[in-house]
Amino acid sequence: MTDLHIPSPAKPHGGPALRDNARTSRGALRAPLVISISGIAGLLALWELIVHAFDIPGYLLAGPWEALAEIAAAPGFYWEHSLMTLEASALGFGAGGALGVIFGAVIFYVPAIRHVLYPSLIAVNTIPKVAIAPLFIVWFGFGLESKSFVALSIAFFPLVISTFDGLASVPSELRELARINRASKWNQMRKIELIHCLPSIFTGMKISISMAVGGAVVGEFIAGNSGLGFVILVANSQVNLTSMFAAFICLAVMSLALFMVVDHLGRILLPWNVATSK
Repeated sequence: MTDLHIPSPAKPHGGPALRDNARTSRGALRAPLVISISGIAGLLALWELIVHAFDIPGYLLAGPWEALAEIAAAPGFYWEHSLMTLEASALGFGAGGALGVIFGAVIFYVPAIRHVLYPSLIAVNTIPKVAIAPLFIVWFGFGLESKSFVALSIAFFPLVISTFDGLASVPSELRELARINRASKWNQMRKIELIHCLPSIFTGMKISISMAVGGAVVGEFIAGNSGLGFVILVANSQVNLTSMFAAFICLAVMSLALFMVVDHLGRILLPWNVATSK
């Protein structure tokens, strides 16, 4: 059996031209970022305008300026609780993402397991995570572990689906090419199927990372004594909408930042996918 060799793309020539292309690419990336920031700023301005125009009382809706002032008045408080939520989210996403990719590959490559396990995974995923969160508290207690496992349970399924679909979408021509070249199953998986599947995996990761933050908040609702979910719960009991919306803003910033990190990582590791998607 011989290894399957994929020729490396030729290196571009022309230093000045390459630098010009790099500057053009950076400029192309800055434009959507500016538009996105402008859109968020416009949404916040509209929110503030609605609050003032309709004179909505503070116990019904807090304006963004008031919520931002609340964060500025106690930055250490919101920073500390944001870090708690971030830690649970990152652990849940990391473990759930790794398990999701592994399970997605297993159910694709082992049909016997697919027929047994896949319907069960779908059935379990339909159960609301708020309903199963108390189980994690019974099993793992009230600490970081239970909140991380709630985040894991939510982040896990999108990676299973995206990995499975990515592997299933590999063109049959590429598999035929591997067979003609007498490539081993391992080389076919590593040099063709995994490479082709990576864009789907990163799409699943971008979905999972935001859902992991939501899962951590659900865990904090049920069993937390810290974190932004706990802040929201306490603010709700006190009808303190300013603190609640301040926590919402922190969660939105955190989710957006994590999404952008995963997206940027995908652009770095999968440059060919970025080029073909333009």
